[in-house]
Amino acid sequence: MRSFCIALLVLISVSYVLSQAVTLDQPGSTVVKPSQTLKFPCTVSVSVTIHRWVWIRQKAGSELEYIGYIGSDGSTYYVPTFQGKVTFTRETSKNELYFEMSNMRNEDSGIYYCARDVYTVITGKQGSLENLIIRQKTDMAR
Repeated sequence: MRSFCIALLVLISVSYVLSQAVTLDQPGSTVVKPSQTLKFPCTVSVSVTIHRWVWIRQKAGSELEYIGYIGSDGSTYYVPTFQGKVTFTRETSKNELYFEMSNMRNEDSGIYYCARDVYTVITGKQGSLENLIIRQKTDMAR
C-alpha cells in the first residue's frame, strides 16, 4: 500500500509539472556581421528561478546542438566548444534570460533555441526538453 501511495504521489507530481504551461517569447531574426556580438532575450511566463533553462543551436541541415544551461540558482554550464564564446545571464525581476555570443563568425549562423529543461526537474538527469521554441535565427551579413 505504501509503495502504491508513493507511486501515486510521484505520478501526480509529474503530471503537475508537465501540465504547467510556459510561454517563451522571442524577437524576430537578427543579422550580425562577422566579429560582432549577438545578444538577445528569452522572456518566459514563469519565474526564471524555478527551472533550468537550456540553449540549443541548429545549423542549416544539421541536428540540434546543445550549448549549455543556466540553472534556477543562476549557475551556468557551457559545452566545452562554446566555453568562452557564449554567456548566459538572467534578469529575475523581468523573467528574462539572455544569450550572448561574442566574435560571431559565419559558422555561427543558425537557429538558436531557448527551452525549459523539465526532464532534469523530474529525474535529475539531462535529457528531453519541453516547450522547445525557435529562439532566434541568425544570418551572418556578408
